[in-house]
Amino acid sequence: MQRGKWSISGVPHKDWVCEGVEDLGAPDSICQMCESQPVRFVHYMSHKDYNQILECGCDCAGHMEGNSARADSRDKSMRNNAARRRNFPNLKGWKVSAKGNPYLRKDGMSITIFKKKLRWLFVINHPKFRDGIFSQRQYISEIQAKQAAFDMMTWLSNN
Repeated sequence: MQRGKWSISGVPHKDWVCEGVEDLGAPDSICQMCESQPVRFVHYMSHKDYNQILECGCDCAGHMEGNSARADSRDKSMRNNAARRRNFPNLKGWKVSAKGNPYLRKDGMSITIFKKKLRWLFVINHPKFRDGIFSQRQYISEIQAKQAAFDMMTWLSNN
């Protein structure tokens, strides 16, 4: 029995691409594909024939991209990085830009955390991406935005 978007015609079931992963710290989200699985490690999945990025769990992401081993590998990497992620916001290398935004240069990337209204976002400048990579979500705290930036930075380093 299929659930969620798996049961909706017009929603592609294969050939999705993972655009990044994020550790929410706890299973605080529900997979947007099956609409039933609690998710801690979110896989952001895109498809050329679908107009939005879906936040999915490991199992659905693996089926969507047709490579469960790749999704499992991303998930395992996120679990292994949990302690490094927890410490990332407090690294000694963080500085403050002229505009007052925290930033860090690490592993050939530049991570900037910035506030937009009452929420925090990040942008990562990476040699492969001319315009930078912006956060998909907005965060309640600077620390949460830094941890999400760590997740994206880790994903970029592995791809």
